Amino acid sequence: MSPLAPPPFRHLLPLALGATLAMLLSACGGGGNESGPGDAIQLSSDSIEVTSPTPACPNGIGPTTYVYGGQPPYTIYNPLPKGMTIDKTSLTDAGEGFTITFLGSCMVNMAVTVEDDMGRLATLYVTAENTPIASD
Repeated sequence: MSPLAPPPFRHLLPLALGATLAMLLSACGGGGNESGPGDAIQLSSDSIEVTSPTPACPNGIGPTTYVYGGQPPYTIYNPLPKGMTIDKTSLTDAGEGFTITFLGSCMVNMAVTVEDDMGRLATLYVTAENTPIASD
């Protein structure tokens, strides 16, 4: 064999390197979120309690609730559209908020659900009560 002749297995070197690289890449779990599970979706408040100063159930604009964490966009589900309105049905970014307007219906622990793009849920419990008529 002449000193200038190529090694006999020279054509196998790229194949061996490619197989080694494929094994190393497959060992890292297949990609995805390498830092672990995503952030949990959170609300600025877990509950809202509004009491009307009169015997009638609350009617008017309530507080704003802000959404953090999770994976935007967020979808907001109103469980009682005849009892309250929500100014937005979706939010595009973390830190945005939605405001409830009460329509004169009383409710206790009505669950407004917020869902992120990954299907994770957060719940805001809404209570709207009236002031009972005082009896003599």
